[in-house]
Formats: sequence, structure tokens, C-alpha cells
Amino acid sequence: MKTKIKLQLFGKFTLTNGQKTLNEETLHSKKLTRMLAYIIVNRDAILSHQRLIEVFWEDESRSPEGALKNLMYRLRMAMKELGDEQFICTLPGAYQWNPEIEVEADYERFEALAAKVRGSLADGEDMEKACEEAIACYQGNVSARIAEEPWILSKTIWYQSLFMDIVKTICVIYKNARKWELLEQVCNQALAVDAYDEDIHCWMLESLKGQKKYKLAVIHYERAGKLFYENMGIRLSNRMQEIYQSLMRESGGSISDITGMIDETREHERPSGAYLCEYSVFRQLYHIEARRVTRLGIAEYIMLMTIQTRGLNLAGDRIASELGRAMDLLERMICESLRVGDVVARYSPTQYIILLPACAFESGTVIADRIRRNFKKHAGRFHCDVTYELAEISAMA
Repeated sequence: MKTKIKLQLFGKFTLTNGQKTLNEETLHSKKLTRMLAYIIVNRDAILSHQRLIEVFWEDESRSPEGALKNLMYRLRMAMKELGDEQFICTLPGAYQWNPEIEVEADYERFEALAAKVRGSLADGEDMEKACEEAIACYQGNVSARIAEEPWILSKTIWYQSLFMDIVKTICVIYKNARKWELLEQVCNQALAVDAYDEDIHCWMLESLKGQKKYKLAVIHYERAGKLFYENMGIRLSNRMQEIYQSLMRESGGSISDITGMIDETREHERPSGAYLCEYSVFRQLYHIEARRVTRLGIAEYIMLMTIQTRGLNLAGDRIASELGRAMDLLERMICESLRVGDVVARYSPTQYIILLPACAFESGTVIADRIRRNFKKHAGRFHCDVTYELAEISAMA
């Protein structure tokens, strides 16, 4: 009987013959895992020693020939876990996966199912079922031990992109069929693959709105906003803000009396310090305050506080890390230094914007200096300064 092996690249690298399993943990070595994956993925090719050396030892100065023979010996010993078959054949100056051992690979099945989805578009077949089969096959991105290897990187990116496209296709289907719970489930699966795809966050809000899970939708919106601000330095798109406004209008309509409304909207803990919110909320509060001061004929102020580095000679990722920690500290100092009723939001990767109701210009400078002193007191080794600007609130440009 011909031996059959199942290969899983998505999620975690795993080989199984149905009875025994070889995986990342049992291989105990990233290089063993990568070599085995490379040989199986290229199982139809004869892999010369030179080709394997170029792939796995190109930047190493030690003798690669001996390293290759040693690694292959260790690999064969490890594969005895699956049986006594000769999984890897030795040829003159080369190695090859034993063509007598059939491999059923998850990535190849995913490619076939993805092709079926594309075919369904043209042939009018059951698109929903085709998408569900492809999504079920994709158990996460290609194993992290392999994903960034140059020989598979382009395929890794392509598989992820293909998966996200299929998810977005079925999101439309689920929404039209009002299958809100299934829509939520597939969004959760997709966000585990790519947390920075804003389209999926929009579909998640749609699913929660459809199930009337308004509080969960608000929480998700706020978390997404923080994720994009802190890691990408961008604000949420107009589409996401529109969905958020829509669910807020819809949820407001579900409150039947003023007592219930007050209980639903009030803070359940005694407020202290400034009110921290998303920039989209800040803009609305600013518009309200600007109209109020225009009606009353009084002056109030808005403040912009900026983190600036002091000429650091650091790599980009280290500067970003230092700025991130400094911004977290500045946020804490702002919230602790301001009054109840003041409003603050993150405006950019290095800036916070503050609304100061019933605050004169002179009082604004005093507040800013207090925040800067508190920041400097707690900054420790941060090589950062805080600057500020004050401007009068205006209802019109």
C-alpha cells in the first residue's frame, strides 16, 4: 500500500501519517523545520547540494557541505517518528523527496478551493459553500518558523491576500442573508490573520449592529481606533465612522424612557481627570463647545501638545518604541493634570489635542506648564521634550 503523508503549513507546521505526527515541537530546530518544508514543497524537483547550500547557508562562512550532510542526517533520524520508510532519497550530488510517498498538502488544497471560488463567480455556483470550504482550510498564516524564508515569502503574502479576499466575498453574502453570527465568526477569524484590515473591522461592526450588540460594537470601535492610532498613526476611515454613527443612532432608538436613557448613558464611577476619547468623538464635542462659546460671546481655548525627540541617533524602530512609551506617559500626565470636563484625544503619533472649557489663555499656559513639569519629572531616560500651542475655539474657519 502506498504511503500517504499529510502536510500542514497553515498555522503550525505538521506532518502526519494518520497515526503519528511530526511537528515544530518534536523537530526541536527551526532549521530542520525549514529544510523539511523546503524539500516537501519542492518535492517534484531534484535538489542539488549547491541549491540547498545557496538557500540555507548563503551568508555563513563555515563549511556548508558538512553542515548540509549533518542537517540531512538529523532530519532523517527525526523522520523515523513517522516510520521506517525512506522519505528522502540520496542522489549523486543531490537529494529528493521520495516520489513513492504521496503528500496531501493543505496549501495545495487551499489553492484548489480558492480557484473554485473564482470559478463560482463565473459559473454561478454555490458561492457561499465554496468560500466556507476555502476559509475552513486556511488555519492561519503560514507557520512563523517558515513564513519569512525568502523561498516562500511571496507565497505566504499571496495566500494571506487570497484568504482575506475570500473572507470579504463571504461577508457580503452573510450580510445580504442577515447571517450576523456567521459574519461575526468569520470576521474574528480574519482579524486573527490581519488585525490591520479596516474593511474587516467595518464588517465586524456590521455584524454586531445586526445582532444589536451595541455595547460590544462600541468597544470594538474604540479598540480598533486605538490600534490604528498607536501602531499606524492614522485615524479610522469615514466608512467606519459612518457605521459607528449609524449604530449609535440605532442603539439610541432602543431606549424607551428618560430614566432608562440616563442609566444607559451615565458614568457608573465617579469621574476624575480629563475625558479621554477618540478623535472622531473629540471633533463632535469641539463643534458643540464652539457653538456654545459663540452664542455666549466668550473665549475658550484648545491646546495641542507635541512630543519631540532631542536629536537621537537611533534606528527607526527604537525611535518609534521610545516615542510610543513617551506618548503613553504624556497621556497619563494630561489626564491626571486636567479637570473633570476637559477633553483629550490623540491627534497624531506624536500629538494630543485638548479641549479646555471655561479656561482663559493665561490659565491654559499654567495647565500646559504643569503637564510639562509632570512629564519631565516622570520621563526618566526618555530623550523627549513636550511643546504646546494654544488657540481660541472658533465655530467657523
